[in-house]
Amino acid sequence: MKTKKLGQKLKELRATRGMSQEYLAEESRVSLRTIQRIESNESEPTGETIKRIANALDVPITELTNSGAVTETSDLKATIIYLKKQLSKTNEKPEIKVFEKFIVLLERLKDKDLSIEQTESIESYLRYLELEKIPSFNNEIYKQKLAKLKRHLRNKLGFVPNNHYTTWTASFSLSFAIAFAIQSNIDAYLKLSVASVALFIVGVGIFIDMRVRRQERTFSF
Repeated sequence: MKTKKLGQKLKELRATRGMSQEYLAEESRVSLRTIQRIESNESEPTGETIKRIANALDVPITELTNSGAVTETSDLKATIIYLKKQLSKTNEKPEIKVFEKFIVLLERLKDKDLSIEQTESIESYLRYLELEKIPSFNNEIYKQKLAKLKRHLRNKLGFVPNNHYTTWTASFSLSFAIAFAIQSNIDAYLKLSVASVALFIVGVGIFIDMRVRRQERTFSF
């Protein structure tokens, strides 16, 4: 490992998370002097030190040790921090609303028990969105990017909104059943049969939602 590359990478990752050297030292239980020496390329840390720093930064060890460039939206945590910084710079209600929705969505993803593949897919898509290149407070572009991310979660990762199938089947079948029920010229037995079918369809929706929850694919959009 080249100390110079590690020192630069540590600086970049720390900056994207808004951490001071003092704060990182406290969180990682690595001395401030050691952090300073690594960043100034004066010292090559042990494996245990790298592990502690990576844990404090909430990144894999490989993220800290590889030579790829770090951007302000290189991963979930960095993107959340970046959007919070943007949020703090605006007083416009429409912009605040979009930033808050974006942040809430990403924080829910961060708190979700994602697989390595899911995390990599999401972070790769965040880099593709290039949020840091959006002109300052261009609300419409942020809204478009948020919509694209939601589509990616649904279409590529198979995430389903909470109670999606129950809501959809209930809306369809109950509307259909009510339309039958208000018709005075339809036999009562037929009305009852239609109502039974409607309830069965709702039951199917509930069953599918239960299966989706067991597969841990539900998500609050």
